[in-house]
Amino acid sequence: MIGLIKNELIKLFSRKSSWGMQIILVLCMFAMAFMFTKSNESMKQYYKEDGVVEFNGGMTAYKKSDGTLLTEDEYWQSDDIGEAEVAEVSLTLDETIDFLNNKLENYQDKPKVHEKELLKSTKKQLEYYQAYHDRGITPPNPQEGSTSAFFFSLFGQIYVLPTLFSVVVASMIIAAEFTSGTIKLLLIRPYTRIQILWSKYFVTLIYGVLSSLVMAASAFLFSFMLPSQPLNAPLDVMTGAKTALTVAGQLFASNFLLMILYITIAFFFSAVIRSQALAVGVGMGILFSGSILGQVLPAIIEKYDWLKWIIFNLLGLNNQVIDASYYVGGNLSITATVVGIIAYIIVIYAATLFLFNKRDVALT
Repeated sequence: MIGLIKNELIKLFSRKSSWGMQIILVLCMFAMAFMFTKSNESMKQYYKEDGVVEFNGGMTAYKKSDGTLLTEDEYWQSDDIGEAEVAEVSLTLDETIDFLNNKLENYQDKPKVHEKELLKSTKKQLEYYQAYHDRGITPPNPQEGSTSAFFFSLFGQIYVLPTLFSVVVASMIIAAEFTSGTIKLLLIRPYTRIQILWSKYFVTLIYGVLSSLVMAASAFLFSFMLPSQPLNAPLDVMTGAKTALTVAGQLFASNFLLMILYITIAFFFSAVIRSQALAVGVGMGILFSGSILGQVLPAIIEKYDWLKWIIFNLLGLNNQVIDASYYVGGNLSITATVVGIIAYIIVIYAATLFLFNKRDVALT
């Protein structure tokens, strides 16, 4: 069995495309870091010309003529307040914490008046600034643009690249054997079809891990092109007290689970479709259509609750990881979503084994 896995690894990495995809991955991360640096330069120039108030270490608020302070959410959601009636101010860290505590108490006293999203947003902001206050350090200046920590955590959110490359490999790894006719030579060796299939599946997962690590290493390396922010400091007001390492780690884990699901689906079509090109096309189609269908499903699930277990509804796992209060269609918890994904992986892989065992190689 080990010899079979080694043989599959040799075949995979003897292809130039396998290394080419890793090079593309590194180049894409460099290109993104370069674009972020240019964006930061444009942002600094904009703030310099626009005469924005100097950053004082806390949040930006809007002060009305009567002295009342508004958060950015309150300001942008108010239709009856004109720009001439408010002045933009930058609060200190202490002022920010006092201001948000007062706002939070006000929201909690009148829960029906204020939307849940506004309450949740205020809690996240308070957690963020309180964490910096407790550590005795100043939050990054938003006027300087994206930071190194933000860019590093970003790789978990653009996981589509390593997933795409792994889906391509999974789609080709069996279909290519049938297309070239080498499947017959493979089956006459002293291995069962289950062992052959498992070795190919295992090698595809190894390629997925490699792609993930290359992306993480590239994100870390190229993050030094941007303004420095400690990886163990709170990342953003949207994620509360979570650090960049925590956000990146959680997204890495959730994305890798989703990657296994996509690989398993692509692997299934690779085993049942004789055409290598068609297998790749179907695998990529599933990858890109999943997020689109996941956005329209919640409205349908409100009428048909059992549809919450449909596979496309479970693809919102990343949103749940970033925000624990986020629920996919049907109000599934993170645990339920993970269990559902694992169940689909097992069922689809079992179906792949069954069909591959029954397939007539003589017709290839």
